[in-house]
Amino acid sequence: MGYKILKSLWVGFLLLFYFSVPAQGEITAKPGIFDHFQFDAPHAIVAGKEYRIILYAVDAFGNPVNMPSESIKEYKLSVTGSAQISPQSFKAKDIGQEGLNIKIIDEKAEEVIVSLYEANSPFPLLENKIKVLPDSISSLFVKVPQTVAVGEEFSVQILGKDRYGNIVCKEFDPSLLNIFFKGDVSPQIKNIQYVQETCSATLRLYTEKMGSFYLEANILNRNISGKSETVKILNGDVAQFIVEAPSEAIVDEEFEIRILAVDKFGNLVSNFSSQKERVKIEAQGKGYIFPAELSSYAFSNGIARVGLKYDRPEEIKIAVKVLRENFIKGESSSIKVNPPKIKRFEIVSPDTIIAGQKFKIKIIAYNQFDKIMTNYNLYGKTVILKSSGTGTLTPNRIPASAFVNGAAIVELMYDKAEKFAIMASTEEEIIPSTEVKSKEEKKYQEITRKKVSKAKKETKDKKRVITSKELLELKNISLVETKNSATLSIHIPNFEKKGGFHPRTKKLGKMMSITVDIYPVANKIEKPLQFESDFIKEISISEEQNKIALNISLKKPLKYRLSKKKDELVIEFRRG
Repeated sequence: MGYKILKSLWVGFLLLFYFSVPAQGEITAKPGIFDHFQFDAPHAIVAGKEYRIILYAVDAFGNPVNMPSESIKEYKLSVTGSAQISPQSFKAKDIGQEGLNIKIIDEKAEEVIVSLYEANSPFPLLENKIKVLPDSISSLFVKVPQTVAVGEEFSVQILGKDRYGNIVCKEFDPSLLNIFFKGDVSPQIKNIQYVQETCSATLRLYTEKMGSFYLEANILNRNISGKSETVKILNGDVAQFIVEAPSEAIVDEEFEIRILAVDKFGNLVSNFSSQKERVKIEAQGKGYIFPAELSSYAFSNGIARVGLKYDRPEEIKIAVKVLRENFIKGESSSIKVNPPKIKRFEIVSPDTIIAGQKFKIKIIAYNQFDKIMTNYNLYGKTVILKSSGTGTLTPNRIPASAFVNGAAIVELMYDKAEKFAIMASTEEEIIPSTEVKSKEEKKYQEITRKKVSKAKKETKDKKRVITSKELLELKNISLVETKNSATLSIHIPNFEKKGGFHPRTKKLGKMMSITVDIYPVANKIEKPLQFESDFIKEISISEEQNKIALNISLKKPLKYRLSKKKDELVIEFRRG
């Protein structure tokens, strides 16, 4: 009984003690003192978007703290690459327990390092790397070469880019590309390959046609596209010549051929004129072709127009080849060279004669082109002279051999004192003739002389005002010889349109020299001229203001003729 009472008292005491002790509060753990700095920053950000970095001052265990209020230290922030950061400097008191907010933005996809320094210290207290990722794809970039040669494969690169110009890899799917070629060339796509290292699609293209094009690309079902620069497809090397010639020509009359320099794909070789090649011209026949050589200077955009002459009637073909490389050649279709035909005669006669006494007339023969038939002595017929009066002309038959350079001067006699006209024809057919009185001829000569004098004066006046920029340039002189002829080609670009010449001949016994004044021209030949020639002894060049004098000494007297071409002055020498 006593034990139970004692037990009851003990339990009551415990209960009384429990309820009488006051309850204890939670323990608050405060951060320690400042130990170091710490960045709270993303590992990666997107280009062009602003992000926040928080700089904390922390104790040894990483708990944010307020910087000591008595601290007067200043700090600065820097960032690598193209990123921008703010603020760039601050004081210790600016960092509270909630940290310091820092703004960062970068439009370039790159890796940047954010660094914290004490002011005036070169050593960083803290650094943090952040990767800048490209933004969403907004356009395509198409990279092409500026020029390409025909027949060679070339590469085009297509990349996806964001609005800041960064290459986008993640959203770029080459299988969704649409490709378009615009221009006068549409290349063949040989291969398309995705290159993972560069995040690009590479196209291998090929074309055999000259011209230019640009490429457009877009992504299916998305408003994302791109356009390349223009690609120029250049010709290849000369592989052959195409020779275009008329089906018929006339002996000793100029006919034009076109020579096309083409590559192995048939494209005109537009830069052939700059290759300083000599091109040989041959006639597949028994006669002689003139000129027999051509310089590549004569080609413009791969085409040369050449005036040729052939000296006998027969069917021929014109063959053209590069002298240095004979395998580069071409041949025309057949040309029928016909003998010249007389079209009309012109008779120059005096106003008055005395019956029974001799007087002179001049008979001029004209061919089917109404040009003086200079080779009438070779292809003409005996000329029959008739009078419109009652008298008799003596002689009344003039052989073709009497004609020199298309004209014959003959002595006649008429036995009647009356008015009459002289008519000329041939034995085989009636040929129209025209009689011109010698007074009228003199009048025509006087008019011509005045025109020539006026032209010379105008040329002289022009020479006075020519500037150095307007001067043409003598680039080269080439000589081609056959058994009976020689051709001297003086190469002067634009000579036909802007140049002029005046020849002078000097004979001393069996020696003959020719001086040709060429204007307005400056000499650009640096090396002395040396030729091995059966016709020409020596060539020298003297230079005056606005003109050059080409001095040609011949080994023996020769006939010669000058003619202007597009880019050259040609002097033809012939025996006899």
